[in-house]
Amino acid sequence: SDYCCRKVKKRLETCWLMKIRFKEFFYISNILSMTRLVLIIPFYFLLIPDTGMANTGLILLTIVIILTDFLDGYCSRKRNQVTDLGKILDPMADKIVMAIGLVALILYRDFPVPIVVFLIYRDLMIFIFSWIVLNRTGKPEMANFYGKLNTTVIALTVLLYLLGIKGILLDIFLFTGYMTIIISGISYAGIAEKVIFTTKKSRYLFKIISIILTVIILSLIHI
Repeated sequence: SDYCCRKVKKRLETCWLMKIRFKEFFYISNILSMTRLVLIIPFYFLLIPDTGMANTGLILLTIVIILTDFLDGYCSRKRNQVTDLGKILDPMADKIVMAIGLVALILYRDFPVPIVVFLIYRDLMIFIFSWIVLNRTGKPEMANFYGKLNTTVIALTVLLYLLGIKGILLDIFLFTGYMTIIISGISYAGIAEKVIFTTKKSRYLFKIISIILTVIILSLIHI
């Protein structure tokens, strides 16, 4: 029908607003993001044997992963290479690495389950919001300060855990992790809200549903 044809045409026009060039895969910032994805493979396998050598390798890999996360953003801004590809690769690498790494830590090193469940819940919501925004605007949403802050806090928490540093210091980082998950989730939801909902009533309803759903998740994981 004419309606379907118009919908397809509009979707294609929206997709073309996002520009990805093959050469962008070779920008240093994007190479660093892809490197982070590759490094999670040896990280996973080093978690299985609980030996001194494996633990040393895990600590070094964690530090390298943290550095690549910092350097990809720095390089893209410094070299004026902020691209749509980078806006997709960077947060995607963060979320995949976090999900695989944290689930593996639960399986092999008894890492606290609640914070991982809460983080995956937030990332799932961000993925849904980002997909809708991308379809509406044709432009990927760049990772913001609060998202990067949360990634850094969780990564440092993992590093402390692997170093065997527990007690009050680890508890402080875990608590900060929960707070940054909430704050970053609110910031991404706010961005999506402006694009997805056009009336005050729908935005108010979205806020209420988001709060209720988050409270339910927190109660289920016994925070």
